[in-house]
Amino acid sequence: MEIKLSKRLETIASLVPQSIVADIGSDHGKLMIELFNSGKITKGYAVENKKGPYSRLVKALEEEGIIDNVIPMLSDGITELPKCVNTVVIAGMGGKAIVNILKKDLSKLANVDTLVIDAHSCLPYLREEVSKIGYQIAEERIIKEDEIFYEIIKFVKSGIAFYSDDDYEFGPILRKEKSALFKEKYQSRIDEIDNLISTKKLPYNRVSILMAEKSKLENIL
Repeated sequence: MEIKLSKRLETIASLVPQSIVADIGSDHGKLMIELFNSGKITKGYAVENKKGPYSRLVKALEEEGIIDNVIPMLSDGITELPKCVNTVVIAGMGGKAIVNILKKDLSKLANVDTLVIDAHSCLPYLREEVSKIGYQIAEERIIKEDEIFYEIIKFVKSGIAFYSDDDYEFGPILRKEKSALFKEKYQSRIDEIDNLISTKKLPYNRVSILMAEKSKLENIL
């Protein structure tokens, strides 16, 4: 059965290397099914921590006939990650939750060379914390789907990575590439700030904070 992927899942799939993959929070398993059917993986693990989504995941993998290749796991985060896994995908969660998942079981990352992460919040924090545990940013993509911007990051294991505060906030690759979507995202924030200042009676300190943010964004663009 052909699986229709969202633009976000397509982008995540494009960043996954040939490897043994674990998808944490696999939901209906669409990403893992696509990775297997496209020949990108021959083995992987689809991880869910709630019984309802896990049951739906098992059903989807059985219907595809790939449950012996993409193995469902009812597990919390990476706590039971098999040693053979060398790529971990975590998507659709907040940045702090993702960092907590990784830091809770750092020993499980010993053989993991690649992390592909789609965090929906706290991206500066996520970039900094994942860099601190021994990964560097290899690729970044920005997409827009249903009027929401997503930044998807591929980390690879490395020694020490040095990044600036702007790298953490805007992405070391994204801010250098300055794609049309990158500019659109931050120009929309500048417009939002202008609208807030012109239409709301804000206290002086709030206006000062917003003006500082606007100035920083204009310098980045």
